[in-house]
Amino acid sequence: MKTIISKQTGDKRLKREKKAWKCDGIEKILRNIFIVVFVTFIAVQAVLTNDGTRDLLVRDALDGVPLGDEAFLFETCRMELKLDGMAGRPELKVLVNGAEAGNFSNGAVLLELKEGDVVELDASGLLVHTEVQISAVSRNLAHLLGRTVAAADGIVPVATAYTNK
Repeated sequence: MKTIISKQTGDKRLKREKKAWKCDGIEKILRNIFIVVFVTFIAVQAVLTNDGTRDLLVRDALDGVPLGDEAFLFETCRMELKLDGMAGRPELKVLVNGAEAGNFSNGAVLLELKEGDVVELDASGLLVHTEVQISAVSRNLAHLLGRTVAAADGIVPVATAYTNK
């Protein structure tokens, strides 16, 4: 009776080994397929980054025209600020979006603005009361023309460039 049991156990072990061998073979095949497909995808993407090669592989024409050096999706605005009845004041600075854009050393400052830019005066170094007038603007900022701002101390808001008003 012991012989029969050992034979049955031996058969089960062989069947398990065959199953394990088949699973290992399938696993190796799937792993190799994955590696080949992955490397192929990377190679195709690398080839498609070159414009000349892309034209050979892709038959559909691209829509639109490629942008050149620079494309503006907004209309630029111009604003000129002048001191009202005074000579130059180099200690009075003009800030656009918090960064210094100029000063009144010659009595006037010409600014180029975009939609939403905030214009301010930095009068922190100024000892006298000064008035600044918006003396000239581009057509899209006509609603700001003639506005006068008093600058005495600190940061003084002048205007915000909104072209849709």
